Amino acid sequence: MSRFRLFCRALGVSFGLAAACVSLPAFAGDPVAVTFAANSVWAQEIGNLTHSDSSLDYTVAIAAGKTLQLNLLTRNPNVRFRVEDRTNDKLLLDSRKTGESTWTLPNAPAATYAIHVYIDPAAIPSGDTAKYALQVGQYGAEDMQVPTSAVTFEAGKPWAQQAVVLSPGATAHNFTVAIAAGMTVKINLISDNPRLYFKVTDQTHDKALVDTSTTGANTWTESVATATNYVIQVYLDPSATPSGQTRFTLQVGQYPSANTQPAGATTAAAASTPSM
Repeated sequence: MSRFRLFCRALGVSFGLAAACVSLPAFAGDPVAVTFAANSVWAQEIGNLTHSDSSLDYTVAIAAGKTLQLNLLTRNPNVRFRVEDRTNDKLLLDSRKTGESTWTLPNAPAATYAIHVYIDPAAIPSGDTAKYALQVGQYGAEDMQVPTSAVTFEAGKPWAQQAVVLSPGATAHNFTVAIAAGMTVKINLISDNPRLYFKVTDQTHDKALVDTSTTGANTWTESVATATNYVIQVYLDPSATPSGQTRFTLQVGQYPSANTQPAGATTAAAASTPSM
């Protein structure tokens, strides 16, 4: 083989390696695939935008008939997001034009959706960082059943307590409790969220008893004439859009109606998830 051909072949290999090296950074810009943990309809991605890295991309596969919901949580009003139906090549939203931070697509067609979170580089000085959380939800009617927990009492203890966390998108949690005749039932809701309420239903006699959204109290008491099964629903104000998890503690007490309330219940507020 002549030296010229050897030189050409070596030159070709060199160009090939150079091209390969140039293409490697493209992998850094590949979109993040959003996945959901088992038995969860929500996923959350945390990101940072800068002057030089002013956008991040995500993809999520949504089954037919589900609702797709996106919440963009950030302190920087210049952070926006764009949504595209990648399967059908259709732009669905650009929040730069609408100003939305929450977006919902009911009864979504089966598709892969692309979410582009971005900031105008001119809106963020070099050296600054815009932090955000992107919450992605996919749920159908079957996923939105209100979970129910049974309240039981330990022997010799008049109070039972349950601490619960409502995930983003969840709006309520039910509790059931059986109270014997001649007892007094008392319920305390402890939370630092002023838009969290509870309502009580006498399931045995099919009767609504109280709704604290109208009473303004976070406690309720009743003397029980006959053995009764109660349903307690702790719920968020429907007009409220929670920006994250909502924590609360429900205390249920039972004691003989002739007695004074026994000690043991606390009134300390339940901690909420800190804001970003």
